[in-house]
Amino acid sequence: MAKQQGLGVVAAARRVSDTQGKFQDVGGQFMTGYNKSLEAKKERENKNKETQSRVNNLMGQFKNDIDILKFKPEDQALVKNSITEWRNGYAEAANIAATIKDKSSAAYQEQVDIMNNYKNRMVNLKSNLDNLSAFKGEYTQNIDAGTYSNAGANDMALAQGEVMLQYPIGSISDNGDLMWNDEAGGGEFGFQDYQMPFGKATGLASALGNIAGNIRTQSTPLDNVQKNEIDERVDNLLSDPKALASLISDSDLPGFDFSNIDPEDPNARAQVRDLLVKSIYDLQGTGVKTNKGNGANDTPATSVVKPKLVNTVKAMQVLESEEGSRTQGPSVFEFGPPSDPGSIKVTWDARRKAWTYLNAEYGESKSFKTLEEVMVSHPGLFYK
Repeated sequence: MAKQQGLGVVAAARRVSDTQGKFQDVGGQFMTGYNKSLEAKKERENKNKETQSRVNNLMGQFKNDIDILKFKPEDQALVKNSITEWRNGYAEAANIAATIKDKSSAAYQEQVDIMNNYKNRMVNLKSNLDNLSAFKGEYTQNIDAGTYSNAGANDMALAQGEVMLQYPIGSISDNGDLMWNDEAGGGEFGFQDYQMPFGKATGLASALGNIAGNIRTQSTPLDNVQKNEIDERVDNLLSDPKALASLISDSDLPGFDFSNIDPEDPNARAQVRDLLVKSIYDLQGTGVKTNKGNGANDTPATSVVKPKLVNTVKAMQVLESEEGSRTQGPSVFEFGPPSDPGSIKVTWDARRKAWTYLNAEYGESKSFKTLEEVMVSHPGLFYK
């Protein structure tokens, strides 16, 4: 009986031992699995951190240095919405690109191209907005000064300029261009393709006057060689279609009537040239014989001098006389167009006893001993 009890105790102890061994193995397996789970968790977290770091790095390349507050309220909303839309599109591509390990793959390059496209839009938009601000200032100033030509070829440029000046931006294109709709003119147009109006050819009349001035002082008749030279010089001056259109439309040469000439006529250049050349021929020798009086008492020939310049010429003659020579320092007379009177100046220097002619637009500067020489050399400036 005691033996059997002993055997039972041993068996029970063996079962406990077996159970304890099995319990320890299960616990070890649990801890091993738990540790692996923590490692996987950390690995995923590190991977997410790396992904977010790559995304942040890519997003840092999306530059937005546009000051929205400097625009009109109606333009602010349009610009802000466009930037927001482009930033969201860029962020989407950046998130996709950050998950692609192979940076040389076509899939990665596709996302890079998308991001570059959005960055280029921002660069173009910034440039166009800055240039629009500068354009408005320049356009307003030139309109106030009467700088632009009234020629028909300027109609679209003037109309579109007015639209951009007075109305808010209509829309922003996918390449960052600023768009408007000219309902009264040519429909939709973009700022990048806009061509500024061309100005009045104020210097062309002066250049033609210089040619005529030399002919006025020539006492001998013109020969064929000289006539051919005049023809060529006049024709070259008329080679710019915009300058030609301005000369015809803006009355830069008041003594000539171009009202029957259409600037867009293919023969317009030849018609203007023939009219000018004939008039220059007729001036030959008209400035050779002149009657000089006694300075201050001289009276300009009002039938020749432009009526509006009669008093000016009288004042200039007084300066050139002995009485006027006592004047200290230079005296300046402006003969430029109303939009820029100071572009052409004739200055009397009492100390040097000489006149200086200056045409700023053409870079022409020349000295003369007498007022008569100035007037003869630039008949278009002084004479009808």
